[in-house]
Amino acid sequence: MLSINFKIILFYAVGCLFFSGCESVKSAVGIKQSKVWLKKINFKAAANANNSAPIKVDVVIAYKDDLATEIGKLDANTYFQKAKKLKSDAGDDLEIFPIAVLPDSSASLDITPSNNGGIVAIMFARYDSPGDHRTNVSADYEIQVDLNKNDLKITTIKKG
Repeated sequence: MLSINFKIILFYAVGCLFFSGCESVKSAVGIKQSKVWLKKINFKAAANANNSAPIKVDVVIAYKDDLATEIGKLDANTYFQKAKKLKSDAGDDLEIFPIAVLPDSSASLDITPSNNGGIVAIMFARYDSPGDHRTNVSADYEIQVDLNKNDLKITTIKKG
């Protein structure tokens, strides 16, 4: 039978691990907490969005710090030029969730990461107009994306 003291320590460790975010316990058992909470994106495209052409959107999750830094420096145009090479070089350390949204339409995208160690989630939207057309969406659980004529606007529905 377990002693009372051992039960208290075990209860504290489990509680600390799951409820209070105790980093030392997580580190001791090898659990890496994700910084990416995103699960659902709702899109609404204006009739004149992207000069009435479909808008390709990629949500990119990096699972390594160096990849997070690299993609964090890219604007959408550069990202889309390098996307295939980035993915082939990174393998499982980079995950891409693509969608194409037609003007004057709505769509949704469920984000289901392959693991819980995401460092950053960045959304890139391919517009014909100049601009960054990107945003960090790591900390949000559900967002609304308005794809307007020349750029996107993000509204948080539910924080992660």
